[in-house]
Amino acid sequence: MKLKKIVALALTSVMAISLLTACGGSASSSEAAPAESKEESAVESVAESSAEETAESTEIDYSALKIGVMLSGSANDGGWSQMGADAAGAAAEKYGCEVNYTESIASTDYEAIMKGYADAGYNIIVSHGAEFLDTAKLIAPDYPDVFFICTSAQSGQEPNVAGVDFATFQLGFLNGVAAAMATEAGKIGAIGSNEIDSIIAWVAGVEAGAKYINPDVEVLSVYTGSYDDQLKAKQSVKALEEQGVDVITQNADACGIGAIQQCDEDGLINVGAVSDQTVEGESCFLSVIQDAKLGIEIAVEKAIAGELPAGANVMGADVGVISLSSYSGKYADKLTDEQKAQIEELWELSKTTDLATLVE
Repeated sequence: MKLKKIVALALTSVMAISLLTACGGSASSSEAAPAESKEESAVESVAESSAEETAESTEIDYSALKIGVMLSGSANDGGWSQMGADAAGAAAEKYGCEVNYTESIASTDYEAIMKGYADAGYNIIVSHGAEFLDTAKLIAPDYPDVFFICTSAQSGQEPNVAGVDFATFQLGFLNGVAAAMATEAGKIGAIGSNEIDSIIAWVAGVEAGAKYINPDVEVLSVYTGSYDDQLKAKQSVKALEEQGVDVITQNADACGIGAIQQCDEDGLINVGAVSDQTVEGESCFLSVIQDAKLGIEIAVEKAIAGELPAGANVMGADVGVISLSSYSGKYADKLTDEQKAQIEELWELSKTTDLATLVE
């Protein structure tokens, strides 16, 4: 099922015709038609011309479209969840439609809130994080006229669940490359939030990127079990430090800010992920940015146009979702110019190549 069919149900019939035409639909066929009377041909010709003029002259009214966004963390976390909230605002401004988000959703409330949006007539539900995927797959069959977009998901489900992975492995790979270049102890730490598919994929990317630079580098991973408890991230840094780690990278939403703060206190080196975390502390010399706001905007735009298929989708450096910050902070000059150039080259390569193939 394509979303343009769903949108058509929500909009007026005239606007629906306009949307379908804009998305490539056509009322006529390019194949040869069987013989017919001149009168019938004339009637069809007038109808086709009228439809084309309506589509060209009428601006699409998206006001009947309703988009709901679900966030596991705070809308002001300065990272992942805030990108989702900001994307919701951008969609409202672009389409002039009703867009709402719910933040800091507990796992016990996933189903109730998702169903709440669906029952309230929302056409698109964006659940921002792989942790929502199982719930979306569970309830989607009961809501065939709703299109579900689940970010960071490694899979989707026909006919109306699209999983959109913002190149999480690619993100981790570049984090691992930078961390492996910076370590002197030969040990780096990767701190994730919850042990879900997307964070597991990120950790795998960190390990692959580090091994690509130096097969002897040891990568130690820790999961905090939280998206916002900064104390848990600080404790994780302490535990990794006791094991000889001298470079930390984290992907744990607001919780991860605690890791940067602890690195500042203890003199460890830090590599940021998702948002530009070089602004969070002097220890963070580089961030690999995963622009989820841009990714959601692209996903919603494609969904409305009927161009986002159900199932698995990946968006990364090729569409600008993955990028590199500038070098900053106490360790801005930790890497040589040659090492910085290599990171840039790998980022450029990731636009056309699966980085996982570099370490197979």
